[in-house]
Amino acid sequence: DYDFGAATILARTSEGKDVVLAGQKSGEVFALDPDNGGKLLWRRKLGRGGIQGGVHFGMAVDGDTLYVPMSDFYGGPRWPGEAKPGMFAVDIPSGKTRWYTQTPDDVCNGREYCDPGLSAAASAIEGAVVGGSMDGHLRAYDRATGKVIWDLDTAVSFDTLDGKKASGGSLGGAAGPVFNGNMMFINSGYGIYFHMPGNVLLAYGLPDDSKD
Repeated sequence: DYDFGAATILARTSEGKDVVLAGQKSGEVFALDPDNGGKLLWRRKLGRGGIQGGVHFGMAVDGDTLYVPMSDFYGGPRWPGEAKPGMFAVDIPSGKTRWYTQTPDDVCNGREYCDPGLSAAASAIEGAVVGGSMDGHLRAYDRATGKVIWDLDTAVSFDTLDGKKASGGSLGGAAGPVFNGNMMFINSGYGIYFHMPGNVLLAYGLPDDSKD
């Protein structure tokens, strides 16, 4: 199961070079030259890979930086090696890893269907990248260092607008966080393929006068 679940990205480096970027469920990332018949520029094995990624549903680009959320969900002995669940930042011109931040392994604490991998697509914003994990946490990583600067647990109970209770779960599937102005929208719950179910659409906003 080493298909490409994530969409390819056409990026332009600071030097004006077009590069096609592709992430595979094998845990590998490829950079291709679209102006030279798809010539391979570099190829990097970042994660172990697995039946649900490796790179699962989507990477993000900010300038010369490619953000690679890594799932590395365990699918059995066909995918041996060390899992690398977390967020990678890769230098697009060279293919070198700028930083890697592993998802903490003390969040699940034996909770059924909880997993540290990042399955959903990541979203790049000014100064950070935001990625959702199958442990239910949505985290923002500092652009320069990879330090987690914001962490939200969505796998909890919520009071909804219609007066009912709903619960979050794993942040998986194809959709990642969506930003519009000062607002962020994220759906929580991915109740298939051995993940935590949930049924909420969450909206968060910054105050209009926020400078942070």
